[in-house]
Amino acid sequence: MTPFEPIPERTHVGGGDRLLGATIGAYRVLEHVTEGRLGTVYRAQEIASGTPVTLEVLRTGRVGNDEEARAANAIGCAGIAEVQAFGQLPDERRYRVMERLDGESLEQVLLRGPLEAREVVRVLNEVASVLQASHAWAITHGLLGPSSVWRVNGGVKLIDFGLVKAAAREVDLQALGALGFALLAGKELEGAPPVLGPEPLHRLLRALFEKRVVDATVAKRELEQMLIAAPARPARRTVLPSVLVGFVIAVGVFAMFFMSKEQVALPVVEVAEPAADPLIEEELIEPEEAPVVQDVVAPRPLPRVVKQARPVPGAQALQELTSKLEAQLRKKARPGDDLDQALFVLNKQRLRLTGNPSEAERKEVARQLAGWRRSYLQLQRQR
Repeated sequence: MTPFEPIPERTHVGGGDRLLGATIGAYRVLEHVTEGRLGTVYRAQEIASGTPVTLEVLRTGRVGNDEEARAANAIGCAGIAEVQAFGQLPDERRYRVMERLDGESLEQVLLRGPLEAREVVRVLNEVASVLQASHAWAITHGLLGPSSVWRVNGGVKLIDFGLVKAAAREVDLQALGALGFALLAGKELEGAPPVLGPEPLHRLLRALFEKRVVDATVAKRELEQMLIAAPARPARRTVLPSVLVGFVIAVGVFAMFFMSKEQVALPVVEVAEPAADPLIEEELIEPEEAPVVQDVVAPRPLPRVVKQARPVPGAQALQELTSKLEAQLRKKARPGDDLDQALFVLNKQRLRLTGNPSEAERKEVARQLAGWRRSYLQLQRQR
């Protein structure tokens, strides 16, 4: 079989792309979709079943970590594009076959310009949900960007999990902030981003970009509050429809010409501008004076309950817990369960306990093991 020539930076559909119409493994390449930062994306079809799929050919040097991609599949998150197969072309480039993605990447969206602040918050909230789920399984993306986030059926899908062997969660969250700035600006930015968007959103994006937010749960909570607050603030002044305003004016004219010559007081109609969108600009509202209430006895404050912080388990105790979880997994496993994926995620935590881990590292491992227990063992109980 003749090796394929390297794909140029911009594939010329219909002439220069030798992959179009080619058979790659069990799949036939049908259509070029886009040139991403990490590879070229095609629409393809499984030859035997006719099932439509998405095929990504990685650029030279991008080998990929198949175990990480399989572990990402095991999360079962709807926002992660399922990888169905891996392979290598004759010219040694790697490719991966994913579920069909009927949509477009945010890189393609940016070609049309910036998004509105409300839409940026919605997209970032969905991406933060995916990061929250993957980080709970100690799986990071490491290459999050416009080309790896797709808008599909009203939601988002993340691709390219497993193309880096290891990355800190802070890397994903910093990339989330950079993604938000790019969507507001209409292009990817280099260096420190300028002031963009409404103040609450800019403040969060700046904190993410500067690695002051290190937990996807925190970012998601802030974004959800912005979405909830957006439609919740009512207008402070009455806005009359234009039809009603015209009617009042007509009544005034009628009174002036057809009624007695005595002075007629026309009704004063205040037409206010629509209330400001809190995601676009902040509205300054003067506080109303509270009514004076007399003879009211203030309730006695309830005693404050102070919860004692639990001590962080030692490395030995966490190692024993890891072994216990592994034993429970093997005991409850059923035919068809893929133990390799579960053990791969569990062993990542075991490796973090080697040496002399700090208290913060041990606390993080304990949190990850709790998430692992809920995800794997609870899932097995439901089967």
